[in-house]
Amino acid sequence: MSKIDELFGERIKENALDSDYIDKVETENEVEIKKIDKFLTVVLLLLILIIPLVVRVHFSDFVSPQVTGTDLDSGSKSDIFTFYKFVLLLIGTMILGLVFLYKVIFVGYVIPKSKINILTGILAVTILLSAIFAPNKTLALIGMYNRHEGTLTYLCYIALFFIASNIKYTAKQLSLFIYILYPFVIINTTLGLLNFFGIDILKYEFGRAILFSGLPEGSNLQEGSKFLATINHGNYVSGFAAVLIGLFLTMSLLDNNKVRSLINLFFALASFAMLLGSLSSSGFVTLLVILPIMALLVIKAKGKRYFATIFVLFFIVGSGIFTIMAKYNPQVWNESIGVILKNNPFENVQSAIGKVLESDKVYANEKVDYNFPNLPESGVGPGSGRLYIWGKTWELIKERPLFGYGLDTMPFHFPQNDTGKHENIETYRVIVDKPHNIYVGVAYGSGLLAFVFLLSFITMQLIAVAKKLVLKASLVGYSLFIGIIAFLVQFLFNDSLLGTTFIFWVLFGLFNDISKLNQT
Repeated sequence: MSKIDELFGERIKENALDSDYIDKVETENEVEIKKIDKFLTVVLLLLILIIPLVVRVHFSDFVSPQVTGTDLDSGSKSDIFTFYKFVLLLIGTMILGLVFLYKVIFVGYVIPKSKINILTGILAVTILLSAIFAPNKTLALIGMYNRHEGTLTYLCYIALFFIASNIKYTAKQLSLFIYILYPFVIINTTLGLLNFFGIDILKYEFGRAILFSGLPEGSNLQEGSKFLATINHGNYVSGFAAVLIGLFLTMSLLDNNKVRSLINLFFALASFAMLLGSLSSSGFVTLLVILPIMALLVIKAKGKRYFATIFVLFFIVGSGIFTIMAKYNPQVWNESIGVILKNNPFENVQSAIGKVLESDKVYANEKVDYNFPNLPESGVGPGSGRLYIWGKTWELIKERPLFGYGLDTMPFHFPQNDTGKHENIETYRVIVDKPHNIYVGVAYGSGLLAFVFLLSFITMQLIAVAKKLVLKASLVGYSLFIGIIAFLVQFLFNDSLLGTTFIFWVLFGLFNDISKLNQT
């Protein structure tokens, strides 16, 4: 062997060793990234499990931007549903953010180039600018004391989406993002049905201990207080229940494992009972929209041997639940099928007449007490007064179209003395503090630029998801897709709610790893 051959032979060996070393380093990095992704996944799942269920009274000193002579005055304020959720959201997002930065900076994870990432960044910047230029900056940053839907919360939402979209999941992990919602359904369906059938758990020591143990001396529960759910209001319960029905029913329809299918059917029915018990129509309208989409997806999907049986079971048992609840309270019909058919067969006519007369008497007394001249007749406008609120909000948007007024600041800018409130939302006494539409809320709070970027972001992500699902059908993928559609529909009728909206942003982020959604 010549000297040249020996030299090249040694060089080849050296190169091979270098290559093995590089491969070894890359493999170690990949293993480390998998460990980090597993940790990030666990934290996201814990946030989805815990945050929607956290409820406890909290007192804080609220400094009002205005002297109003209403409940918006400065002073000590109480909140049950959002403060601790807000704290957990901030802590959880900070932990996720720091670990994700470690993954990028020290482990070498490369963030894929994507137009979605650009839109996400621009959306975050416009929302941040809206707080900087808001008339009431502190309020815009944190939000109202009983909502906490300010800039910080929205930035957390965006961060959660971005982190969730940059994690590699296993199919089992992805399914856990649906199963982790089981406790929410069990707890809130139980609370809702107990209240619906007249059982007030606040009359019992354990119920008061959950919410109100440790009340300051001299504090008392407000007369008529009830523990209806772990989220703020029946409207939100109704909307989120529709999302849950979409998730669980799609899983049930498509799953070839009969045990899992029946378990998810049970949770879909429990969510339906939760929806009816909320006595709010937003979830039922959302359900009417997603059911045809769900049917189309199921018909086109593979492995649908007995999906028709599941559909029939859902409608038969669901009809039984509906009949029992509507007989007990005819309002169930009014807030569901009543949006289509006004003639309520469950309603007692004499009772209805009595309620109308009683209402007229109450509103007549209000007019005398407050001595407002020429007040319009009390009534409810289209969309339960939503169209009126949207119209007035649009007038505000036109005054500050670029960066808006700051998120969650509406109580101090809406024309609260407008007499139209009386004929559209029943009484001039109520404080309009939100627009009942997330999209309108973003346009008001962060301006039309943020509104456009939000719609562009949602549209681009939805198109990408739909294309991938067409190419590769999947159980979890279809279920999450229906859940996302349900979220987007109910956002038309409801505001952002800290306890549930963050779940939308996390689930939407999962689709960036759509190739893993192959569980059948």
